[in-house]
Amino acid sequence: KVTPQEKIFDSGRHWIIPKTNAGGEALGWINFQQAMAHSDNVYFYEMGNRLGVDTLERYARMFGLGQRTGIDLPFEAEGLVPNRQYKKDNYEDGDWYLSETFDAAIGQGFNLVTPLQAAMVMGEIAANGRRYQPHLVQRIVDVNGNTVRDFQPVLLSELDVNPGVIRQVQEGLHEVTKFGTAAGVFAGFPIDIAGKTGTAENSQGRDHGWFVAYGPFANPNIVVAVIVEQGGFGSMSAVPIGRRIMEAAFGLDREQPAGSK
Repeated sequence: KVTPQEKIFDSGRHWIIPKTNAGGEALGWINFQQAMAHSDNVYFYEMGNRLGVDTLERYARMFGLGQRTGIDLPFEAEGLVPNRQYKKDNYEDGDWYLSETFDAAIGQGFNLVTPLQAAMVMGEIAANGRRYQPHLVQRIVDVNGNTVRDFQPVLLSELDVNPGVIRQVQEGLHEVTKFGTAAGVFAGFPIDIAGKTGTAENSQGRDHGWFVAYGPFANPNIVVAVIVEQGGFGSMSAVPIGRRIMEAAFGLDREQPAGSK
């Protein structure tokens, strides 16, 4: 439907349905990686227009969305991946509109995900398309320190996606922290990180702020998902928290300059 190099003109709003970027932003001619880095709504509205909701749903479910991750905790939510039938079953006006496909393309509208699911999706990209079952702990030991149970990685699925496409997504997420919406907060960070900011609409108050990330970029071993309820733009509310978590995970918060006490 699109090549990585194809440029789409962002005038601040889409040309079919006048849905806009946040804050009236207009980026002009942009390609895929630029759109990822700057979280550009108009570009991904057009991707939704080209793909259609049925294809969006199929790929969302391939990632494992719309179902429980299988973590060993009770009461896990399934989230929601919308489709035409969902609209018919739950709304008096059951017709599906192109504007709702646009919303689905940027994760808004009927979409529901848990923070764990958001981390799972980032983990799949970090692991080159492999999805593993999450566990609360790595092992259980008794009072004498003997291992009672050890949890080994369980591969649940692999994305049916060209590896080159996954690499394009990885590079786009990398640029988010280098030139895009998370670049200011991660300026000077000594470890390469890939991430994505997000802002989720909230009918009950201010929008929720999102940030999901993984690192180190070349050889990932950690995924972070942060949501700040009613925090506004994710780049302002969730990204600073994500940086602090990354600092702790990589031991950067314990390092001190030479000569300090």
